[in-house]
Amino acid sequence: MHQLTLFKKILLISSVFLLGNVLAQDVNSVGSITEHKGSGGITRQAGEQLPTGLNVGLQPMDFIETVNGRLKAEFVEGSLLHMTEHTEATITKYYWDKDKNDGEIGIKFAQGTARFTTGRLGLIPKENIVIETASATIAVRGTDFTTTVDELGRTLVILLPETECTIDGDCSPSGRITVTNEGGSVTLEEAYQATMVSSLSTPPVQPVTIQNINVSMIDNMFIVSPPQEIEEAEDERQSGSNDSGNSILDFTDLDTDYLEDDFLAEDDLEYTELDMDLLDVDFLQDVLVAIEEVDILKRGTAQAQGGQEFTGTKLGFDKETQYNTFIDKGLGQLVFYRDVNGIIGIRVSLGSNTRIESENEGKKNVITVGDGTSVVITIRQGG
Repeated sequence: MHQLTLFKKILLISSVFLLGNVLAQDVNSVGSITEHKGSGGITRQAGEQLPTGLNVGLQPMDFIETVNGRLKAEFVEGSLLHMTEHTEATITKYYWDKDKNDGEIGIKFAQGTARFTTGRLGLIPKENIVIETASATIAVRGTDFTTTVDELGRTLVILLPETECTIDGDCSPSGRITVTNEGGSVTLEEAYQATMVSSLSTPPVQPVTIQNINVSMIDNMFIVSPPQEIEEAEDERQSGSNDSGNSILDFTDLDTDYLEDDFLAEDDLEYTELDMDLLDVDFLQDVLVAIEEVDILKRGTAQAQGGQEFTGTKLGFDKETQYNTFIDKGLGQLVFYRDVNGIIGIRVSLGSNTRIESENEGKKNVITVGDGTSVVITIRQGG
């Protein structure tokens, strides 16, 4: 009798476990997590939150965050999504009609490193698969590739080989990738070919092939230290953008009417890095916090050249926040610089949504670029 009771308990526990797996694979599921390690979470469109785990079903508009974990998800038609630690992605769109072999996939990567592999059978037309980041759109053609996105939205894209390369480096690409944004477009069509996109309006760097690399080496370290080939290509792009191609012989002083423009007109004056006066800083401001508390959030909205709105400080030098703020037009970035008991230098892409929270000896400054919902940067100085 005791053995029969124990058997019933085991059967009941097994049934509950199986029921949990069935519930995870709900009717709205477009795929499931097939490999999992560490911690992570999923936020549903309706606000429901659940931890990541094996066999957990995925739905359209799921926001997936790996935190201190890794996972592999397989969609119902065979496409694969690998996410490393501290990676965030949203399934913006998923539809598949298995009877017609037709459908759409949309995924947006917010940060971290992820790998996406299209279904080997090509059940979803490749033109209907679109991968996005804050700075670029990636169109795939039968492809296996990785993306690495840093906290400023800069994107590194690497096309992977069909199979791992031989010792001699012989390998074929898994397909083709077109990386596009407002600044232009490039195509990757060789194994381990890569491009970097700094901002939505900055053209992608010309493709370069990364040497001495394999798939297992591609992770979040590329956020801290991009491949040397990419850094060299970015330096070359920047130097090229500064070279207009004109010779000094092309300039004719007689062609210029210096009386036509009022160079002192207010609209023509632009605050740049050269205008910063590092001696014009109130080093006592942190000591006076108890006497005069400034609510930075009530400073109103400022607008930099290019239409980027931000709150919490003003363009140029702000004596209350001690920040120098200006536009780096060459890189398409909004720059915040402060030197009070330590240097703070932050560059954010025009068009980004960033919140910067800095605290120095109890003095708090909050700067919000755009709606401030995509990236939060927290800096604490002093005690």
